[in-house]
Amino acid sequence: MSRSSLNRLGRRPMLALVALSGLVLPLAGCGSSDSAGTAKASSGNPYGLIEAGTIRSATQTGQPPFAYAEDSGKPTGFIVDVTDEAAKRLGLKVDYKATSVTGSLAGLTAGQYDLASSGLGVTAEREKSVDFTKPLFWSTVTVLTTSKSTISTFDGFNGKRVGVVTGSSQEAQLPTRIPKAQPVRFQTQNAAVSQLLNGSIDAFLVGGPDATEFMKQYPGLRQAVSAPVDHPTSMAVPKNHTAFLKALDKEIGAMVADGSYAKLYRKYFSTRPEPELLAAWPALKSQFPGSK
Repeated sequence: MSRSSLNRLGRRPMLALVALSGLVLPLAGCGSSDSAGTAKASSGNPYGLIEAGTIRSATQTGQPPFAYAEDSGKPTGFIVDVTDEAAKRLGLKVDYKATSVTGSLAGLTAGQYDLASSGLGVTAEREKSVDFTKPLFWSTVTVLTTSKSTISTFDGFNGKRVGVVTGSSQEAQLPTRIPKAQPVRFQTQNAAVSQLLNGSIDAFLVGGPDATEFMKQYPGLRQAVSAPVDHPTSMAVPKNHTAFLKALDKEIGAMVADGSYAKLYRKYFSTRPEPELLAAWPALKSQFPGSK
């Protein structure tokens, strides 16, 4: 997961996109489908997947710790691990396709994907076009900047060049968090971090766990300010993919109950779950002693 240099950071997403693209089969569906290209459920395809027996999942290659690519190009991360475990329990395979946040959401509505396996914030706007699994994480929003900056408030970045990823929940939050910022939009987090490190932007508005991972990789970065968010992080499926959504939620619930979810959580996060996540999954309270 480490990246030894800024140049490597810049190259990695493109290499990962090439590597991951080979994991996806042509998008011709099997069996009957609706007008959007989404296969309908049948006896041989109970979850209405594009291809029976295989989840075609959009993911990202630069969203640590939720979804990123190993040096080999293989997808990994918390959400990817949850997807793999749920698929295994359902007796399904997963084919991953690397894309952007906007690409994954658009692909779901176009019938290109069955699932978006990355850290997606559940927002009212997104719920108009896709459905979400039950909460997998409860995050924070962070202003990531460099050690040269002394700003420590959201307001302090008014008038500054603040990077956001196009289509991300942080992009939607920027007008409220830093209303007078000069937005600079990027397709990937790695691109934003690269420009932050070379001084092209003053800050990067990003999820808290993502910021933590980037600070581990690049000591020249620091957290200026952070705050809780009012929505969970989940995976997304196409609208009205009811059988598949229920099956995923059932397996996620089983993972919570048997401790598998907590094991994956500890693999990627050093902080205890937020109270909102514990309220969504009460069984986690006993698995994380001391949590409120």
